[in-house]
This record gives sequence, C-alpha cells and structure tokens, in this order.
Amino acid sequence: MPKQKCKVCGKNSDSSYCFQHKPRTRIPVSTSRDVLILEERQCMRDLFISIWKKRPHRSEVSDAFLGKEPLTIFFHHILPKEKYPQAAFDEENIILLTLDEHTNVENVMYRYEEINRRRDHLKIKYNLS
Repeated sequence: MPKQKCKVCGKNSDSSYCFQHKPRTRIPVSTSRDVLILEERQCMRDLFISIWKKRPHRSEVSDAFLGKEPLTIFFHHILPKEKYPQAAFDEENIILLTLDEHTNVENVMYRYEEINRRRDHLKIKYNLS
C-alpha cells in the first residue's frame, strides 16, 4: 500500500492521518452485535479501567500527567495483542504512555528502555525467544 501524507502535518502515513493526528475516541462501550467482539471489547475496556484505577495517571516512561480521563491512547500493549494473544489481557503487558510516547514506540519499537525491560520480562514469562 503506497504511503499517504497526513492531512494535518504532512508526515508519511498509512492513511489520511498519521498515528499522532488520527482521531481519538474514549474507551469504547461496545454496541456490536457480534458476541465475540463484544466480549473482547468489554474485557479490554474492563482491563483498561482496572489498570487506570490501580496505577497513577502518569506515563510510566516520563512520569508526565495523563489527565483524569482514561483514553485508549494511553494504554500500550508491550507485546502486540495481534501477535501474542496469550498476553493481550495481561496487566503486566500494558504500560501507560503519553500520546507522543505511544506514537514514538509505535514507530520505533525499541525506543524506550523501560518498555524494553518489560518486554524482556514478558518474553521470559511467556517462554518466547
């Protein structure tokens, strides 16, 4: 698929907007008729809310304040949920990040030492090489 330019900043992207300028939504309350998708979304929403209640509302990389409302953009799967479904709902696999940090780690996977350290721990936990 050919690269496009972000409508806001002009950076290369896979769609009309780069990761940073992609429209954001609140943590979804599912209305899907597909039961499996509904259950998965509800479980992910519950996981995010649970993490939000337990952890300080600060980036776990920079300690920057994230605000009072939990947005999905703040929650990053260290081991991607598509590639490692066994870790998708593991609280240890979720790290809280700012929008910019999330953008950076999506573009450069090994950018932050804290995420690299946690990734190594999770690979051991799940017996991954």
